[in-house]
Amino acid sequence: MRVIVFSPIALLLPLVTAAALTLSGSAMAADPVAWRTDYNAARKEAIEKGQSLCVVVGTDNCFYCRKLEGGPLRDQVISAHLTTNFIPLKIDANKEPALAKALKVQLYPTIVLAGSDGKIHAFIEGYVEADKLNDAFKRSIPAPVIPDWVTRDLDLASRSVAAGDYPRAVSMLKGIIREANDKTGAGKAKQALAEIEQLAAGRLVRAKELDAAGSPQEAMDMLADAVKTYAGTQAAVDAGALMSRIATSPETREKMRVRAARDLLASARQEFRTSKFYDCLQKCEQLAATYADLPEAKEANAIAAEIKSNPERLATANDQLNDRTAAMYTTLAEAWSKKGQILEAVACYEKVAKLCPNTRQGDAALAQIAKLRAGGTGSPVGLQKP
Repeated sequence: MRVIVFSPIALLLPLVTAAALTLSGSAMAADPVAWRTDYNAARKEAIEKGQSLCVVVGTDNCFYCRKLEGGPLRDQVISAHLTTNFIPLKIDANKEPALAKALKVQLYPTIVLAGSDGKIHAFIEGYVEADKLNDAFKRSIPAPVIPDWVTRDLDLASRSVAAGDYPRAVSMLKGIIREANDKTGAGKAKQALAEIEQLAAGRLVRAKELDAAGSPQEAMDMLADAVKTYAGTQAAVDAGALMSRIATSPETREKMRVRAARDLLASARQEFRTSKFYDCLQKCEQLAATYADLPEAKEANAIAAEIKSNPERLATANDQLNDRTAAMYTTLAEAWSKKGQILEAVACYEKVAKLCPNTRQGDAALAQIAKLRAGGTGSPVGLQKP
């Protein structure tokens, strides 16, 4: 048998009177290809879908027709081509001799490959093995034309990924997948989206590991970051659901409570070591009030007792409180001064001077009082100059 491939110059026949064109005896069980048998319907479908047409012309009593149908046309690769890239059609030349003659078929079987525009790409005459048939099929498949908007959106999605703006990239890629098909850019969009999903899934896996290791707070932080950074992905949706489960678990809530108490106690210890006794007392009081049932509260009470029973440490704590209060009054005085309320500003600076006598902060307050009084007495709040 011989294979003849012609240049794509001939055209398929235009639509003709509808007729059922079947090869009797050719229907085998479990044929993976949905063969069309109506020429008009097949041509119309090829035009509507923009796909190539594969026309197999044979007869009932043709030995090589049966051999082709039972072998190469059932090959897995060929079947995939016929299902994905072609509209497959069978014609019985004995029943439709005029149609076979119009297609210039002289040898059976003959396979005609044509584009959706009717232009014939190849004649394959006689029996041919699957590998050669596959080569002819590949040459006949038109190169996909990717629309300009798909190219533009793919580029913008890529730029968004490079900038770390994954939510925008996910939105654009989903739009391409929804509107395009695998031949016109959807395949590339699916691949890019899968890569982003993989990154998000990595955060989810790490969060699950942290939760299993008894670190629910770190797990929650990881999940919150995944939800924000990879919004729109399935992994982000799963991360949000896992956050809800962790947050509502009694066991997890207790672990997080214990962790918070330990962190607070560690901070109080550090402040005690660095003589920040006022801040230390504040944290100890918070531990005693909020976590009274935990051992951390007992230790916090002991630390607080060490400060309060030691006059030097307690005096230091008072000085630290005064410094902090004085700083707040200084800020308030500056705010009053900017509004032109001189008397109120002076009153605040006087409190600073009393809280911190003979200190740099107190001396600065006295200097500001003198400056403000030299510039004018100002007006009390709520009163207007006549």
